[in-house]
Amino acid sequence: MLLNDPIHGLIRLNDAQADLIALPELARLSWIKQLGLSFQSFPGGTHTRLCHVIGASHVAGEMAKALSLSDQETLLVQVAGLLHDVGHTPFSHALESLLPGDHMHYTRDLVNGTVKMNLPGAGRIPEVLAYHRIDPQDVGALIEGKSKDRVLQSIIFGDMDCDQLDYLLRDSYFCGISHGQIDLYRILYTLSLGEGRNEIVVEEKGVDAIEEMLVARDHMYSAVYGHKTGRIGEMMLLRAMQFAERPVEGFQEMTDHELIAGLVQAGELSRTLARRVIYRDLYKTGFRVASKGRDETAAKVIKLLEDHSAEDLEQEIEEKTSLSKGSVIIDLPVNVFKLSEPRLKKFNQRVRRKSGEVIPLLDISALARALAQKESTHTIFAAYCDDSHRQQVDEACAALLG
Repeated sequence: MLLNDPIHGLIRLNDAQADLIALPELARLSWIKQLGLSFQSFPGGTHTRLCHVIGASHVAGEMAKALSLSDQETLLVQVAGLLHDVGHTPFSHALESLLPGDHMHYTRDLVNGTVKMNLPGAGRIPEVLAYHRIDPQDVGALIEGKSKDRVLQSIIFGDMDCDQLDYLLRDSYFCGISHGQIDLYRILYTLSLGEGRNEIVVEEKGVDAIEEMLVARDHMYSAVYGHKTGRIGEMMLLRAMQFAERPVEGFQEMTDHELIAGLVQAGELSRTLARRVIYRDLYKTGFRVASKGRDETAAKVIKLLEDHSAEDLEQEIEEKTSLSKGSVIIDLPVNVFKLSEPRLKKFNQRVRRKSGEVIPLLDISALARALAQKESTHTIFAAYCDDSHRQQVDEACAALLG
């Protein structure tokens, strides 16, 4: 099966990949936007989770080939790359905090067959994997980050994995910006196995390409993934879910459109918030605190959050300003990034120097060290509200912080 991909060109899918794409769990991903509500700031960013997992599967296979892994190992990582987001909630990471775990745990259970989506024909992932002589337990372990094979694990979920290598290229392309451009094949051609086949190392001549990837990732989080417009819309959807008078059951297996339809039927406040998101009548930033170390108010915010949840603070501000429920939304972007991208501050990639010595990249790259210490977002606290309430909310937040 051949697919024409705008990022990687012509991709040839093997029989296992083709059979999996035909399943309803994968078809669902074609109705979920990869970047949630980022299209409201970057109109081209409407690509889907399906095109991303196909790209990640392709990159996983290319990494395996570059490392001269066996055919069975290559097939395993290709399948894991294809399935790694199959349990993703609608609108990217906007609603992930509502899950008892995270989407990786849910995905593992779907792959293993311990849970099943309520979709026509769903539940056949383990059967298809077994038909192609692939153990669903092995795939689930790779997706969850708990595989005992460190090399295969690094390809699927590691410092420099197929997921990141695809989404940086793909998201920047569709958003029409240059921040995420990386030299994928320079990275691939400088990969090798560590001694004892216990890790993936990068040859020293590939360090520049790795640094480029780290800079691209940092810039994408600042410019796209942390963009305030997308964040505001996603927080409005999250609160619409939490304020629903009639719970939106099974939301984790819905498409974007199904979720919106469910929220419109979930009660007056949920409907109002959802419709404001649909028609881009978004809340504005009423109050904002800059990153730690840049604003003396940051320390007060951190102290305040030790004893109060975001929902507690919303209620208190609404009471102070006599605003109705749902009029104020508190956002903590740093916590969101910790949930959606735990790899941001953990980069342990090792480099093989020309002498043969293998050392951490952080030992030889001042740029990598600087990025590891850099704040991942310029906002640690924000209050969103209708434009007409901005002054009231600003004054209430300022009083709250003393």
